[in-house]
Amino acid sequence: MSAKSPDPVCIVRMSLMFRIQHILLMVTLLVLAVTGFALMYHENWLGRTLIQLEGGVLFRGFVHRAAAIFLLAQMVFHAYYMLFSGEGKRELREVMLRRQDFDDFLQAIRYNLGTVTDYPRFGKYGYKEKFQYWGATGGIFLISISGVFLWAETFSMRFLPKLFLDLTLIVHGYQGLLAFVILLFWHMYNEHLHPSVFPMNKSWLTGKVEAEWIRQEHPLEYEKLKQEGVL
Repeated sequence: MSAKSPDPVCIVRMSLMFRIQHILLMVTLLVLAVTGFALMYHENWLGRTLIQLEGGVLFRGFVHRAAAIFLLAQMVFHAYYMLFSGEGKRELREVMLRRQDFDDFLQAIRYNLGTVTDYPRFGKYGYKEKFQYWGATGGIFLISISGVFLWAETFSMRFLPKLFLDLTLIVHGYQGLLAFVILLFWHMYNEHLHPSVFPMNKSWLTGKVEAEWIRQEHPLEYEKLKQEGVL
């Protein structure tokens, strides 16, 4: 009878607070995407079908605006948490972009082209996670600001030219589409479909990852945890 293999050592990567924020953001963006695309593409069959499923034009607008208010509230809370809480400050330091991240990005390209033999070594967050975080942050900010102007369209037109509102409409719609595509394809692949985590990285649910995964994917973080006596 073979001996039972020991359970893998796991490390907390996402706290409960960040998991809650992540899930709420995921649901909110999905609601905004579905209700927003219904209006953006209302002239084709898909848009008309979505509007019908959403209870008509008026109810679609109510759901979209309610989700927008919830998104703004999440954005404000997240900024406050990152700037003023102990955990948020630590995570903000980890996710800040540095010159090394751009060097790592270029080295990864050279590695994939076969011109260098060493793949960049990452700490807790590599350039992929940082680019995703700041790209999503900037995108949500643009969507939110442009959405406020469009929501208060009558008020805005008293002080702003129509050209500004037309550009705002373009920015709002296509920035939302861009954010949706990036999250759907790039984020989903890197965090869930990549061979190192397939079929899913469960840290967004459990908050934990295996220490062996950290050793392979984030070796600098692994070495740091060993020095701190966590491993």
